[in-house]
Amino acid sequence: MTGHIASLWVYPVKGARGVPVEEADVLPGTGLRHDRSLAIARGDQQVPPRTAWRPRSAFKQVARDPDMTQVTVTMAGAGVVELRHLAHPDGPPVRSDRPSEGILGAWFGEPGLRLVRGDGAALWDLPDTELSLVNLATVRALAVSDLDFRRFRANVYLDGLPAFAELAWVGRRVRLGDCEAEVTRHTGRCRATSANPSTGERDVELPAVLTRAFGHPNLGVYARLAAPHPALLRKGAPVTVGGPPGTVRYADASWPREAEVLETVREDDRTVSLWLRDPFRLPVAAGQHLRVHLPTADGGMTWRAYSVSGRLRITVRLRGEVSNRLASLVSGDRLLISGPFGVPALSPERRPLYLVSAGIGITPVAATVRQLVADADRRPLAVLHVDADEKSAALWPEVADAVQRTGGTATLFETRPAARRPGPSDIVELLPAGADALVCGSTGFVAAVSGALRAAGVDADRIHADPFLSPATEPPVRRPAPDPGPHPVTYLPEDVAATWTDADGTLLELAENHGVPVPSACRSGACGTCVLDLVHGEVSYLVDPPITPGSRAVLACSAVPTGPVVLRSRAATPAEGPE
Repeated sequence: MTGHIASLWVYPVKGARGVPVEEADVLPGTGLRHDRSLAIARGDQQVPPRTAWRPRSAFKQVARDPDMTQVTVTMAGAGVVELRHLAHPDGPPVRSDRPSEGILGAWFGEPGLRLVRGDGAALWDLPDTELSLVNLATVRALAVSDLDFRRFRANVYLDGLPAFAELAWVGRRVRLGDCEAEVTRHTGRCRATSANPSTGERDVELPAVLTRAFGHPNLGVYARLAAPHPALLRKGAPVTVGGPPGTVRYADASWPREAEVLETVREDDRTVSLWLRDPFRLPVAAGQHLRVHLPTADGGMTWRAYSVSGRLRITVRLRGEVSNRLASLVSGDRLLISGPFGVPALSPERRPLYLVSAGIGITPVAATVRQLVADADRRPLAVLHVDADEKSAALWPEVADAVQRTGGTATLFETRPAARRPGPSDIVELLPAGADALVCGSTGFVAAVSGALRAAGVDADRIHADPFLSPATEPPVRRPAPDPGPHPVTYLPEDVAATWTDADGTLLELAENHGVPVPSACRSGACGTCVLDLVHGEVSYLVDPPITPGSRAVLACSAVPTGPVVLRSRAATPAEGPE
């Protein structure tokens, strides 16, 4: 696999426009010479003139300040940069070797702004980053009209490679001419890419567009020098990719990677299960789901989400091109996956559990009862599965056997012999007292069962809904926030205090700007990955979620505060180290 370096860019000032170069030195621990060496510190942040790495919330940056795209940069001498603002063409420039507070204040209308320098470290959004690489073929595959590649603010733009080739690079080495780099992570895209680099206008909700098109919010990769000595990058240099991935020091569930197919099992004439090996060895819990990503004939990508039916197994109903392509996989094949996403179904309090499913919605039920057996968990358990008849109920014998081993009750409601679907009384009849509920099936089935359970007194926070959702083809249209703020927001358990205004976007975007680790996937309220507990206050949704969350649950990717709020992240299982 060989490509070439199409262009090289240095960004001397964080958030400001980049400078194209023909060649650049790469320094160990820092990256390209002068890259992100300066930043504009906010007036309310205690940042010294020479600063160690800090979260991006300390600085002006495009995610929060799209007008930073209007700041141009030129090199005025050795280590000296000159900044100008396109909206103030006749005013004096800002120079890195002179006081600049008054000029910056006039540009942005904010007091206390000043230019600061990184002390021995580039001021990236992440502390361990040296280089940013973007594959232009992947940008083209996004198929957004007139999409300017400069939105992605990469150092190295690559061309001549297949679209999506970089999705399998984490842990591998890439040779960029005479420079060898180790790819360390995917680049998850935030609201900064929504700003048009020419105008500063937020004209495309690009993270949502990415997720809808590709099934994940990543475009590009981060890398660092493989050797402890400087190297030189040149425009036009060849690019080659090394062999299988080595040790991955850190892995995130949202990162795509190539899983190995261990076994394909035909459950019946219309259902197949795939047992997989995840190279990241991330933990997966019952109630979560994986995404599979497949290339399309037109050079794009399609994807689907499948609840795990065991560790690590997905079970697929054969009903279209994607599912039939999955059914054709054999042992040893590779499958691009991401995840797991979603909230685990089992509460640590071991409360009674009611599992209700229909059709292939039995998959998370199978994973849950398998986990209960493995953990020797004997909490009160009832299972209700709805299917045409026993012959049609894939995985039902496995589920019924596992439920029996836990001491619970398993009921199959056969709609063909009964000539009807279960009504509210059928659903509530089997409900254990004080139970948490997991409901999986079509959106209509989940809504009907959830409504019956709420009418029977089950709090919405105790109902874990797992509906079938197909990828949307159009990005959501955001409503304006009902109140522009400012509102104080506290994230627990990190105890990070932030101030939200409508310029910050959603509660997820505010968290990202302040370095709060909130997991996310769809960024449109569909998958439940970004759910937070609302400890205090009220929120409003800019995009209506497909399934209403619990009364004190917040989908951070779609919500904004309407006053002071306190949010708490839900406990996550620590990741295992990679093999």
